[in-house]
Amino acid sequence: MKLLDFYKDLFDEATSRFEPVWQADPAYTHGFRWTKENYPIHEQFRITDMGDEPPVLMFSVVLPEMFAETNVFDEVYRYPTHNDMSIVIMNGKVWVNASLCTSKMEHSILGFVHRARSEIMNIFDCVILKVDGAHLVESEKYFP
Repeated sequence: MKLLDFYKDLFDEATSRFEPVWQADPAYTHGFRWTKENYPIHEQFRITDMGDEPPVLMFSVVLPEMFAETNVFDEVYRYPTHNDMSIVIMNGKVWVNASLCTSKMEHSILGFVHRARSEIMNIFDCVILKVDGAHLVESEKYFP
């Protein structure tokens, strides 16, 4: 059994018991991918084949493009974490990603997903809309 298949089986077993809403994407060709859309925020989990290197786990949260007008980019790279955090704008959406090489795993596979989700949600708590001061009405510049 390949290491990639081992992690796939772990994820399938764990999600079938604890989060059965994950849907496998059989069209993904670089390993395995699942999506979850039962909450307002779209989530994605991937196990990517890295050839001779150990597989990489990646948990992503997909946000509407309006988040591109916030400080989410700054917050993603400022947040202290053991995961590799990244952010991408693609297809009119903002993807916030947490990834980890399986050789550095300290938790179960769902432990990684829950920790990554928690960290990303913590980042969202700090996100604020960027406003161009030149376009504000005078009364909106000051808050009593």
